[in-house]
Parts: sequence; C-alpha cells; structure tokens
Amino acid sequence: MVDEGLQVVVRTPEGCVFDERIRSLRAPSDTGQVGLRPGSEPTALLVEPGLVLAEAEGGLRFVATAGGLLRCDGRTAVILTPLAVVGRSAEAVRAELDREMGASRQDLELRAVLQQLETGILQELRRSSPDARGAGLD
Repeated sequence: MVDEGLQVVVRTPEGCVFDERIRSLRAPSDTGQVGLRPGSEPTALLVEPGLVLAEAEGGLRFVATAGGLLRCDGRTAVILTPLAVVGRSAEAVRAELDREMGASRQDLELRAVLQQLETGILQELRRSSPDARGAGLD
C-alpha cells in the first residue's frame, strides 16, 4: 500500500497559509516537541509559539506560528493560529518575519509577539535543524 502522507493545513484569521501533503510533522507543545505521521492516533493539542517543521517530499518546510490549536485525525492535521509564516528555508522564514515586523510597526503588541517568535525560531533552528546549522543564523 502506497503511503499517501499527512495533509497539513495551517489557517490564520486571514486565510490558509499552508496546505501540503507531508511525511511527518514536528510541533512545539508545553510538554516538548510532538511528532505526527500519517496514520497516527487522533490528536488535539495546544501548539506553543515557535517553529513547526514539516518534512515533505521536496524537503523540509518551516512554519513559524504564534501558537494555536492542532487537531489531527491521522490523515489530516489542521493548525489554527493567529499568525503564521511559511518558508522553505530558515532564511526565508526569517525574511518573512522581518517583513511582517516592518509592516506592523504601528501595532506594538504584534511586534513584540513577532520578536519573541523570531527568537524562539532561531533558537529552535540552531538546536535541532540539520538544514539550518550551516545557514548562517549566528
């Protein structure tokens, strides 16, 4: 039987920012990193602000979120979050976070959340992503 993968959808109040079939997903929670694969047990959990890593056929996808709710039935995982930034590399996520910060200078609360998110993402990338180790994030 061919593995069809896990469909992952990330939604913000502005719309869907990520919708892709992946091999595995790793999301930060209050108890540590939670991993999901196709066929996993039904799951619902709170996602902490930080970096969700999605391993796709074409490589790793980086999905930075401001936290939220994740629910998974083994075939589809949906993350509902107030803010998400998606990229194919650590540099792309960082650039998108910088762009979001520049566009939201008037909203200090959002700016503070984005700065906290960027710090957490950079720490997570340095600690656990083999693709980011040589990406010049120091």
